[in-house]
Amino acid sequence: MITIKYEKNKFLREKCKIAIEDTKNVFLKGRNPFDNLPTYFGVWVNDGGLSIVTIISYRTIKYRHYLNTKLYTESDIEEYLRNNDNVEVISKDEFEKQINHIQSIFKI
Repeated sequence: MITIKYEKNKFLREKCKIAIEDTKNVFLKGRNPFDNLPTYFGVWVNDGGLSIVTIISYRTIKYRHYLNTKLYTESDIEEYLRNNDNVEVISKDEFEKQINHIQSIFKI
């Protein structure tokens, strides 16, 4: 298990930390500080690659997929933590529901 310490940039700096079991298999839920809507973040290994996905306020999705699964993911996790409020670890199933919702938007 790894504990990631990070600072929130607000009017006052807030020191926070979160415990993450596996930085290559983690799913997080937080709140966008601008509109208070949920944001989701996931890192996982699939099909021999590493996926890093962020879903912001039900309307913006950032996706990266790397063929190298040994990449350092802590900086991606730290960036998500710094830019979101009330972050908590969630299950893979909860994250997958959000991915399915995004996929339903793109049905042709």
